[in-house]
Amino acid sequence: MSHSITRTKVMFSGKVALLAAALIATAFAGQATANELTPTEQAAVSQHFDILATHQHESEDSLIENQQHEFDVELSTAEEQFMDRVCDDNGMQYDNDAEVCYE
Repeated sequence: MSHSITRTKVMFSGKVALLAAALIATAFAGQATANELTPTEQAAVSQHFDILATHQHESEDSLIENQQHEFDVELSTAEEQFMDRVCDDNGMQYDNDAEVCYE
């Protein structure tokens, strides 16, 4: 008796899966067509995209400027540390203002 119940469920689930696939395909096909935008709506969408592009450009410029500033600060610090070490290795001291080693 258990065997016939299992077999019935398998056949039933196959039919349900086929029906579900047909319903999903129909739903996607129905949504594939959309109404065209009116000229006013298209202008609003274009204006919105222009605003987004402007904001994105400003954001990218700001990010680049911040990264450049951080890089410049880190490079300057690394240069000073390197010169301090080189000057110390040669028995001299490093002057940050003049950027030279002196005795």
